Amino acid sequence: MNQKVMPPLRGKPYGGAWSIHDQESTNFLNSITVEKGNRSAFVQDYRDWFSNNKYFKGLDSYKHVDFSAGTTEAFGQFYFRHLDKRLRLLKGEYFYHWLMARNYFASSAELGTEPLSKGDVVVMSCPFSGTGNLPPNFYDTLSQCEKLEIPVMLDLAYINISCINDLDLNFKCIQEITTSLSKVFPVENYRIGMRLRRDFYDDNLFAYNENDYVNLYSVNIGHKLIKKFNNNWLYDKYETMQIQTCDSLGIEKSDCVMFGIAEKGSFDEYHRGGEYNRLCFSRKWDGRIDE
Repeated sequence: MNQKVMPPLRGKPYGGAWSIHDQESTNFLNSITVEKGNRSAFVQDYRDWFSNNKYFKGLDSYKHVDFSAGTTEAFGQFYFRHLDKRLRLLKGEYFYHWLMARNYFASSAELGTEPLSKGDVVVMSCPFSGTGNLPPNFYDTLSQCEKLEIPVMLDLAYINISCINDLDLNFKCIQEITTSLSKVFPVENYRIGMRLRRDFYDDNLFAYNENDYVNLYSVNIGHKLIKKFNNNWLYDKYETMQIQTCDSLGIEKSDCVMFGIAEKGSFDEYHRGGEYNRLCFSRKWDGRIDE
């Protein structure tokens, strides 16, 4: 069963999942000289930066690091290796995964609707796209995948705008992790991401990296940004504003600083198919929308 792809919410004041166009980071971004960067140095520094002051148990097992055009390019490579399997996704998961399920996988099913089984493949965002919190039954799902040898990919795109500092990544079923700078900085159009792999395989993304067939101008921008700002700067700067906004709207604070969570029956126009309604504050805070 495929979840119906959610209605477009980006046109609504609290819709979408926009980065905060913070004036400080925007000014610094605009000051960066246009030049090529060093891919190898960047991905090693990015790996250290995104995990700094966080306890990601087992991260050292993911020794193979590649630059990725955002998280999307890494998703594609993982999908291609597992198209013969049944894709399992959480209800309310990032819509791109449900589009892939509908258009490319022979079958798919929501996690939790029926038991996991051999022949499945799992993709989960952590923090979860639907709430900005830890995914529902996160470690139970990973434990089941471990027992059944089900391959898993984790999408950590939101991790550096969240207060989630402890993750157990020791499960051998987790084949890949991907993350991106496009939630921490207003660089969604520069496509700056990273893939971490437990095992080596020479797929297209590896070949692109080995030959520097990647956007080295984006590499330079990403490298300059992580040298200027620490990996918690956005959360630390906006947490108080998040609390105030959630209190004023009467909704719960998410673990991701730019989100609030409403129960069903409140802000239902932001329903994304999951158990809660997720509101994104970014464009209200940075002045891109007024109403």
